[in-house]
Amino acid sequence: NIMKRHNGRIIAVLTLYNMDLSKLTDIETLNVLNDIIMMEAEEEYPVEIDNLYAHKIVDGVVNNLNAVDAIIIKSLVKYTIDRLSYVDRALIRVATYEMKFLGVDPKIAINEAVEITKEYSAVENDLQVKFNNKLLDNISKVIYEQ
Repeated sequence: NIMKRHNGRIIAVLTLYNMDLSKLTDIETLNVLNDIIMMEAEEEYPVEIDNLYAHKIVDGVVNNLNAVDAIIIKSLVKYTIDRLSYVDRALIRVATYEMKFLGVDPKIAINEAVEITKEYSAVENDLQVKFNNKLLDNISKVIYEQ
């Protein structure tokens, strides 16, 4: 189910956003993930979430953070990773992990990240969407040209 997986990615982004913002340990990060999943399940109209996929991404990013960030850093042009907003950094990490470690088709990973950018990014205009799209395109090139 595509929507379940999309929602799994959103949960992963929210978790990694919290990790970054609050400087959480690996264990605290996994606790946050479980808390978010539980809160979603208790909603009046819970959405269907691929919880296993959310776990797979969060575990993977946490355990491979240096490798994931190295790819992002290499792909940024005249920009530093710490200048990305917390939401965008979480999003980019998810898509980068998916492409590099899960073999997700870059078109899918990038499209999903762009969709989530539209839903969650603070910037009202298309600038952030364009920026993330370009960055993810660079990332896919870095990954697949290795």
